[in-house]
Amino acid sequence: MRFPAALAALALMLPAGLAPAHAQTGVETPACSAGSAALGLGDHEEAVRLLRECLDAAELEMNQEIAVYAALGAALLAQQDFQAALEAYNFAFAIVETRGGRMVEPTLYRNRGIARSELGQYDGALDDLALAARAAPDDTLTHVSLGVVYQALDRDAEAVVAFDNVVRLEPDWIGAWINRSGALLDAGMTRSAVDDARRAVELDPADGNALNMLCWTLIQDSRAETALPLCEQAVAAEPEVGAIVHSHAAALEALGRLDEALPLYRRAWQLSPDDPEITEDYERTHNP
Repeated sequence: MRFPAALAALALMLPAGLAPAHAQTGVETPACSAGSAALGLGDHEEAVRLLRECLDAAELEMNQEIAVYAALGAALLAQQDFQAALEAYNFAFAIVETRGGRMVEPTLYRNRGIARSELGQYDGALDDLALAARAAPDDTLTHVSLGVVYQALDRDAEAVVAFDNVVRLEPDWIGAWINRSGALLDAGMTRSAVDDARRAVELDPADGNALNMLCWTLIQDSRAETALPLCEQAVAAEPEVGAIVHSHAAALEALGRLDEALPLYRRAWQLSPDDPEITEDYERTHNP
């Protein structure tokens, strides 16, 4: 199941506790302050270029250099260049550790944990995110990321707890309910998953992801007839999302309408060929 809003807070990645390079006392270049400004404006490509220029050209004090690497990691994370983001964060940590210190800024642990998670380094991601959660227990993005990692590690009960925190912190955000619904489903708590998905739809009745979550949980609860119109609405809202097309196909198959489901299974696979569940259903129905 997709996590459509899990990285919605990427614009807040620059740690508040680390001042940008131009506020420090070391030697700087215009690229340092311009890079921080570009990040603040959401121009991540320009931020990456300028911050790298800053690191190449300026003689920075330790805190300045950490701040620039943190900003660079944030810009790269927003660009979904996860390997480069991880390298930037590792540089920031290494600067502290080679001086005999220890990083204390929870945002850096959170962001490095996200980069590690996206690269499939789930154990390392869990270490970083757990530390960030202890240091900043009300940071929503940390708990979302923790939930995703726990799901990847098949630690379903802990994923539910992580998303409980997200719901507590952001009860009006549909992503909180969608994510917890998926975790509850993984944990075998199907009726509760349906309830959470219904809450997401109540918050935004036109959202394709919320409609799809409710559709999918109802299918899993053996209520495909109820699910089908919701699946159709989800596809109408998001026709190019493989997971949503797949849910529609699954509802039709559950109702004995396999002939109608077959082209949808194929379409879902064409849209999302790397999704194992979609691929499995495509191969099952097309190569019996």
